[in-house]
Amino acid sequence: MNLLKNQNTLPMMPAWWLEVGTLNPLCIYYFGPFRDRQETEASQFDYLKDLKQENAQVIYTHCKFCQPRQLTISEQELTIHDLKVCPVNFFEALVMR
Repeated sequence: MNLLKNQNTLPMMPAWWLEVGTLNPLCIYYFGPFRDRQETEASQFDYLKDLKQENAQVIYTHCKFCQPRQLTISEQELTIHDLKVCPVNFFEALVMR
């Protein structure tokens, strides 16, 4: 069950989120928040299915307890911090473009 009532606001405290890094478009998406890791993992299939239908190439997924700064981070909005905490294969995909 997604706990976010208003899609334009993020919760003021950390929660469980599904982080998905994609290529084409090169983005980091956050889906959630969720109550716990199990609920986050259970929701993963539906979100990945939607992204694949949009022809996004999923590079990685990660269930994460955090407070994202925004729900979608595009290539132009990536920060050094984003690249430090993402998996190496996401950084490599960015460099190899």
